[in-house]
Amino acid sequence: MKSFSRLFLLVFFSISSFLLAQEEQWIFMFEENSSQKVLIDKANVRAEPNLQSPKVDSLDIGQVVKIVQKTEQVLSLGKRSASWYRINYIKEGETKSGYIWGANLSLGYRSRDGYDFLFGASATEQDEVKLDVVMLKDKQNIQKVSFNVGTESLTSVAFKWQGNKGLDGVSDVLLASVSGEACGIPNYEQYILLNGSKMVALSMLISVADADVFYHSEEYVFPKDKGGVKGKIIMKTEEMEKDEKDKEHIKKSKKVYLFKDGTVSQL
Repeated sequence: MKSFSRLFLLVFFSISSFLLAQEEQWIFMFEENSSQKVLIDKANVRAEPNLQSPKVDSLDIGQVVKIVQKTEQVLSLGKRSASWYRINYIKEGETKSGYIWGANLSLGYRSRDGYDFLFGASATEQDEVKLDVVMLKDKQNIQKVSFNVGTESLTSVAFKWQGNKGLDGVSDVLLASVSGEACGIPNYEQYILLNGSKMVALSMLISVADADVFYHSEEYVFPKDKGGVKGKIIMKTEEMEKDEKDKEHIKKSKKVYLFKDGTVSQL
C-alpha cells in the first residue's frame, strides 16, 4: 500500500472542515462561509492574522463563528498547525469581526437533550496530539474526556451518535475517531457513554495493519450487536502475524465489562 506525505483529510461531520497532514503536523482548514464553534474558553480574536497583532476580543467556548476568509498566514504550535481565519460572530447583540487561529475551533460538534458536545485537538503532549470531547450546558464546561493519538498522517475524522447500543441507563453512545488509510497507520476509536448529564469513557480502541503480514484489531461488542450480552460490553482483540514461511499466527482475547449505576467495571 502507498504512503502519502500530503493528504487532505475530510471530516465527516455536519460541518465543512479539513485537515492536511504534512510533516507529521495537523493543518486545520475550514471552508469559507461555514459555521464553526470555538473549542477553548477565552479564545483570542485579533485585529490582524498574527500573534503580534492586538487582541480585539475573546470568545467563550461554544461560541458560533462564521468563516469569512482563510488567510495565507499559518501558525504552528507543537504538532498542530492552522491557518488564521477572518471571522464574523454575534456577541452581545452586535455583529463583530476579527481573526482567529483555526486550531482554537472545534473539528466537529453535536447536540442532545440541551447539551452541546465539541470535538477537537486542544494541545500536543509528548509528541502526541491531545483530542478533547467537551460537554457543555449553556456554554459552561460540564465535563471533558481527553485522549492522545499519534502524530501519524491521518486521513479521516468522525464524530457521531451510535444509539444506546442496548445499554440500560445509557441515552446514547458517542464515537470520536481518527483513522488512516496508509499501511501501518493506526485507527483510534473513543467510545463515550452518555448517562444523564455524565460522560463515561471506555478504553480507547487502537487498530493497525501492515499489508497482509500483520494486523492488530480491537472492537467493542455491545448488547445490541451480534453476539452481544445484556448489560455487558465485550472488548475483543485479535492479532495476526506471518512468519518467514508465510504462515499466519493468530491470537484472540477478550475482556468483559459491566455497565451499572453509571460506572464501567471489568469482570
